[in-house]
Amino acid sequence: MKSIGLTLITTLMLAAAPILPAHAQIVYTQVNVSIPVGESYNLDLNGDGITDFTLKSKLLQGLCQWGDEYVWSLTVIPVAGNHVVTATDQAGSDYASALLYGALVNAAQNFYPNASLMASLNWGACGVGMQGEWLNLPTRYLGLQFQDSDGNTHCAWAKVTTAAYVDQDEHLHASTLLTGYAYQATAGEGILAGATQ
Repeated sequence: MKSIGLTLITTLMLAAAPILPAHAQIVYTQVNVSIPVGESYNLDLNGDGITDFTLKSKLLQGLCQWGDEYVWSLTVIPVAGNHVVTATDQAGSDYASALLYGALVNAAQNFYPNASLMASLNWGACGVGMQGEWLNLPTRYLGLQFQDSDGNTHCAWAKVTTAAYVDQDEHLHASTLLTGYAYQATAGEGILAGATQ
């Protein structure tokens, strides 16, 4: 009786898991790339020498009605024809989703074709604020969709950790770390965030 119960539980768990086709092939690249404030990183998912997305960390200084203001932001910028997964409850949003491990990235997602905000932090004379889904979240995944040189569409993910805060002296401390990415070699097929094989 005990083994029947375990078999039933295992069967139910397998039935609930997203299934990728048997012919699907994931191409994984492990990296350890730090993106300092004021710099960017060009992401070439399939290694064809063409940038697919750019991750950009920048700091801007401006003025608000009470004085100086500063804004740090992290954005992901797709090359024309490529897209970033955005929040399902915000169709047309330019906020890149911070996906959890195992989230399915496929054509059914909401995609945005332009620069998408991952995180921003502003501070200064007019107060403190933040935007985006990525601020101070370790190990989340960008859901990506890109076209290869033949015009075929592939789904992909990139693993990013970002942290930012302002100390008591109003100095910014920010870090962005890209530790891996993968794409589905079979055009049109989905990929699970974090899947490497």
